[in-house]
Amino acid sequence: MRDARDIEETVEIYGDAVWRACLTYVPAHDAEDVFQDVFAKYAQRDDPFREQEHVKAWLLRVAINGCKDLLRSRARANVSLDAEMERRGDTFACEGKERASEVREVLDALNRLSDPPKTPLYLFACEGYTVPEIARMVGAPEGTVYSWITRGRKQLKEALS
Repeated sequence: MRDARDIEETVEIYGDAVWRACLTYVPAHDAEDVFQDVFAKYAQRDDPFREQEHVKAWLLRVAINGCKDLLRSRARANVSLDAEMERRGDTFACEGKERASEVREVLDALNRLSDPPKTPLYLFACEGYTVPEIARMVGAPEGTVYSWITRGRKQLKEALS
């Protein structure tokens, strides 16, 4: 771990550049989080840098990647199947009313499941969360989440057959 003086100097020298990079991608309230994460990663990095310009490049790359990761996770997490159906209403109509009714039937069957496995299965299949993310959300081991998802799929399959 780096010493406090090194971290303070780095924030003083490159903080504005990192902040501007973050604001280029995300709103200020999210930029604050990414900014803190960047310098926390810097503080934990033990490897020496070849030169000061390498420090700046590394900090900016970590900031940009952090912002992109945040945007990807938000985009994946905030699109529910109902919203997607509403957004693509014409597309579903073109595919036929049967397709829309099939999707509605699956959602209704999912809503009838007990919890768990309803919530983990919904988060995994409909919202796109990974098993480790779901495990952190529900406070359960990853193996348990895998079991819930498997059990939920089986119950869903039985309900739809």
